[in-house]
Amino acid sequence: MEPHPLTNYDGCINTLTGKKLNLKDPQPESIDICDIAAGLSNKGHFGGQTRPFFSIAEHCLLVCDLLTEATKTPSPEILLVALLHDASEAYLGDMIKPLKIMLPEWKHIEDNMTMAIFKRFGIGPDLMKVIKPYDIQAQEIEYNAFYKGIHNYSLNFFDPMLAYSQFTSRFETYYKEFKK
Repeated sequence: MEPHPLTNYDGCINTLTGKKLNLKDPQPESIDICDIAAGLSNKGHFGGQTRPFFSIAEHCLLVCDLLTEATKTPSPEILLVALLHDASEAYLGDMIKPLKIMLPEWKHIEDNMTMAIFKRFGIGPDLMKVIKPYDIQAQEIEYNAFYKGIHNYSLNFFDPMLAYSQFTSRFETYYKEFKK
């Protein structure tokens, strides 16, 4: 008798596009932008502890917007890094900061996934440090809106389907420009 597929854990997940992704050893060829967009648009930022729903995909779009506002003409590669800076969360989930600190192995797992994603699309992980200030700025804007009632920046609150569409559209634009 074969083991039930849900109890036969092999460290892999099945993705929306039908791929099998090994969480222990993610390979670039197992990465698909449609899986990333689906995962990020269906998962709530801040561990889902917001009203209204605010997806990780929309957070990534906000980071791109802040980067563009500040630098006027960012390179397509840096825009891809900004868009994909939390892409590992599409597969791993949005681990809240206190839990990340309690589980030090998590950073290694997250870094491996990010490296596979960046390798898949040919972008440099060293650029993560360039977008970090915009990520922090976005988180401050979001935190103020959700937990302090301070709305000093317009957030859209896309539903998952619209977040998916906006995310994939931006990816197509940035990636096309990057590959020129």
